Amino acid sequence: MTSREAAEIIRSMGAALIADPSQFHISVNVVGQQVTSYGGTGLQVTAVGGGPGSTTVGQVVSVDGAQVTINQQRGAQAVDQQLRALINSLNTIASELESPAPNRGTIERIYQSLLHTWVPGVITSVIGNLLCRVAGL
Repeated sequence: MTSREAAEIIRSMGAALIADPSQFHISVNVVGQQVTSYGGTGLQVTAVGGGPGSTTVGQVVSVDGAQVTINQQRGAQAVDQQLRALINSLNTIASELESPAPNRGTIERIYQSLLHTWVPGVITSVIGNLLCRVAGL
């Protein structure tokens, strides 16, 4: 594998994040309730089920509307900011790999900054394997 091929793979990960940022939307359904999170702060909890003859015990969760709006906006902004930072990091690594004289220190620093964070392991493991193959990191 060449450095250019590795850079193309890394750029395609960034492009996938741009094309489908909602892939970080998490929704969990449990008997009796539904919990939704968009990767930021706050949850939406809704009773699921019920009706005549049902044994489902629902719950009521309420929060002041203004507070929900503020939390959702902050959460969305935080997720957007983190995604932009990840995309920038991927593009920087790809640019370094495409360079005639890649800066190994820059590549390694960016890669290390992604490890053990919110970045999914599938992304960091693919990048790590590519860097190991083409840059010996």
